[in-house]
Amino acid sequence: MRSANIFLNQSFKSLSQVGSVWPSSGRLARRMVKGVKGPVVLELGPGTGIFTKEILKKLPPKGKLICIESNAAFAKYLRREIKDKRFKLCVGDALMLKKFLAKNGIIKVDCVVSGLPLGNFKKDTRQRVLKEIAACLSDKGLFVQFEYLMAAIKDIKSIFSSVSISFELFNIPPAFVMRCQKK
Repeated sequence: MRSANIFLNQSFKSLSQVGSVWPSSGRLARRMVKGVKGPVVLELGPGTGIFTKEILKKLPPKGKLICIESNAAFAKYLRREIKDKRFKLCVGDALMLKKFLAKNGIIKVDCVVSGLPLGNFKKDTRQRVLKEIAACLSDKGLFVQFEYLMAAIKDIKSIFSSVSISFELFNIPPAFVMRCQKK
């Protein structure tokens, strides 16, 4: 339960940054990575790595998973727990994703999996993050985001022309999962 302890501790310190009071379930993680493919995946806000571990199961042997985490405690935990040569952790803000990708020799990614609490972001910050995500995706790239209240759906639909939504009941709280393709 070490990951749950770290998650709860960080959630109580900064709920708006973490975005939840409880870690995502394995069911939500499997739903989030369904259809994820390609050699290069970007994960935003990996937290304690529940999605990260599922992505690594699907990633090809020579693939790359670039994770951007702004929370120092989560980053420290991920560095200690995930020992996979395909995993690259960058500590910082999601708005710096182009810089982090370039540092790893990447211009475009095949998929972006996001655990960012976009609904908690100020509108202008949310739109900037979404535009950065769209800009780094390959032409047929996939963006996967989950939310509890669909607070960011309008902004997501303004940038991604194809948005399909599913619902994962077996999560605390239950969550909407959006699969998006850019315009």
